[in-house]
Amino acid sequence: MRFSDLATAASALTTSRILLAAAVPLLPPSWWLPVYVVAVATDVIDGIVARRTGKACAAGATLDAWADKILHVNVAWTLVNAGAIPAWWMLAWFVREILQVPMVLALAHRWRTGVGQPKTRLAGRLTTILLAVSTVLALLGEPSLLLTVTVGALGFFAATDYARLHFSHLRPVEVS
Repeated sequence: MRFSDLATAASALTTSRILLAAAVPLLPPSWWLPVYVVAVATDVIDGIVARRTGKACAAGATLDAWADKILHVNVAWTLVNAGAIPAWWMLAWFVREILQVPMVLALAHRWRTGVGQPKTRLAGRLTTILLAVSTVLALLGEPSLLLTVTVGALGFFAATDYARLHFSHLRPVEVS
């Protein structure tokens, strides 16, 4: 992975998502939903741009994943501070990321070299989609406990599936 790979239109879109995420807590509440929708749109568009321009790369994929996390954590924390959702919802919304933290160091070399880049999985995609829906509902003033619990359960499954996928080559050593 090279940082020079990030000098692309797709990475500019991804970076704009980080800037939008940083702005959310500073904006009036009436702006939160439109800014979130624009930020999510950049998430959809940056991947399309990267593939169509032939500039898809490990560095861009990593930046994209971090931008998503920064966006959702900033919006969630803003909602908690505004009293729109209880703080414990962040645990449910981000259980996948919390469980993946220990994997970061183990997979850092693979990400840096572009070998064994994580592939998106169905459970991960569904978790992301349901998190976005849950976030939009909370931004609309209609938070859903059921959806939040579903995001947490699916996020837990996605994290364990991801760990199984990337660490299945490790087997316990039998001691005689």
